[in-house]
Amino acid sequence: MQSLITLTITLTLLCFSASHAIADEINGVVNTPTVSRVLGQVKVLRGNKFEPVRTGMVLRQGDEIRTGRRGRAYIDFPDNSRVKLGNHSRFLVREWSTDAGIFSSTLRIFQGAFRYTAGFISNGLSARRTTLTTRTAVLGVRGTDFWGRVDKDKTFFLLLEGEVSLAPRFGEAIVYNEAGSAVSINTSTISEPEALSAKTITPLAEETEIAGF
Repeated sequence: MQSLITLTITLTLLCFSASHAIADEINGVVNTPTVSRVLGQVKVLRGNKFEPVRTGMVLRQGDEIRTGRRGRAYIDFPDNSRVKLGNHSRFLVREWSTDAGIFSSTLRIFQGAFRYTAGFISNGLSARRTTLTTRTAVLGVRGTDFWGRVDKDKTFFLLLEGEVSLAPRFGEAIVYNEAGSAVSINTSTISEPEALSAKTITPLAEETEIAGF
């Protein structure tokens, strides 16, 4: 049954992201976090100044990406991972490094819909250590593809493939591997998993897609 659910999700994702389904590979190697695709109004807060974001823009540590009402963006990382941002999102590249062949990064989503996909490690790297935090949750990335939305008092989390370490900001971490199921995470608890149908998952995932890419 679990394999059937996973297959259904994969086929659903293929419908709206033909070249970037579960194995969401980066088009070419990047040596620093790079904006690979932009739609609509997207800007970066760099220091105390806002700048427009363009395709191919190299990001610096401390850059905060903000998308507008119809804005979306894809950000590629040296370890062959990708973050997709939906409308009205705020995303911070807090820090990253590639020391000793290990890609380490600390990322933060302040608000909005996002998708994180960890492709096969490339670029001469041997491992990744990525932590993504929200207002209420801490996500420890493994071999993972997941979708989420950050609201004021909770984080909606949907696992598409693989597994991830999940923890409330003031709670214990668990290893979560229930593909096709979603949880809500507040500052102290994680809800019981809820299995979602392909019909429900499709419009959610579409919120972070840029058509034709």
